[in-house]
Amino acid sequence: MFSSISNTVTESRFFVMPHDSNAIGRLHGGVLMEWMVSAAALCGVRFSKGEVVLAALDDLFFMNPVSVGDMVVVKAWVEYSGHSSMEVGVSAYAYPRIVGEPMLTTTSHMVFVAVDRTGSPRPLPTKIKPTKEEEQLYSLAEKRAEKRRKMLSDRKAMSLDISEYGPDARFRMKSSHLVASSDATMGGIMSGGKLLHLLDEMAGAVAISYARTVAVTGAVDSTSFHYPIRQGSIVDVELVLTGVGRSSAEVAAKVITENPSSGVRRHAATTFFTMVAVDSAGKPVPMPPFEPSNEGEEKRLREMRTRREDRQRRLKEMQIFEPLHSMIAHGRG
Repeated sequence: MFSSISNTVTESRFFVMPHDSNAIGRLHGGVLMEWMVSAAALCGVRFSKGEVVLAALDDLFFMNPVSVGDMVVVKAWVEYSGHSSMEVGVSAYAYPRIVGEPMLTTTSHMVFVAVDRTGSPRPLPTKIKPTKEEEQLYSLAEKRAEKRRKMLSDRKAMSLDISEYGPDARFRMKSSHLVASSDATMGGIMSGGKLLHLLDEMAGAVAISYARTVAVTGAVDSTSFHYPIRQGSIVDVELVLTGVGRSSAEVAAKVITENPSSGVRRHAATTFFTMVAVDSAGKPVPMPPFEPSNEGEEKRLREMRTRREDRQRRLKEMQIFEPLHSMIAHGRG
């Protein structure tokens, strides 16, 4: 069975309530990420006709703020399908006070894997066959999938790295959580959206404690999930401030999952959040300067500066996808 990309579009709507907001009445970045993963997963479920799990996601850059009372429309579609995996495009649009003109909030790609009841990969019943207008989008997704396959092949080795990320960091936070049934999706695996929501909240706490002012999410780096987090397991999260720019700070987040019965621990994921210090009106304000005090902090600061340059490059590259995503999201494919 074959399907065009445009025939896979799924749309989910969310009304921004006060409990979804941060300290200045804007939509919390973690909530938006959870909504996007939920909508993209729904798209994957419909396309694969069964359960799916999130394997990876590309950078998320938050371009326009969303306020309480706005409506968020998340649209997702399958751009490429492999044997078991799907490259899913996803865009979030904000409608100010529901009736205003839509503004693109963020756009990205996520990878979902079709799984059976045991969590093992299963073959997809449908393949993507792009229309002529969709061929460029399909080709880019195919190349991305091939590149990603090479990266994901190292998952087993990466999952064994259970060392602490920044044991000598001065600005650091650790927290442990028990994965409840409300955190899990199909197959008893923790929702990727729930995990990102948790990490975003904690990254914000680290940035706020350093800056002594409100900090909001500016971006989240590409993330791969090395090991599944199952219902009933323990999640240990380590957050480390790696460096500071003029008005932003980078916060690393490393996630270790533990089987409480056996004590076996595995590295589930590591990602990086860019948190921006803002005033009560949401305008960026300067961060206190950061001076490393030991070799570990100096090393992490150098790595942060390299990631920041790469991040700026990827932000420019993302502009290629905006018109292609808009074409699909608004039914012009």
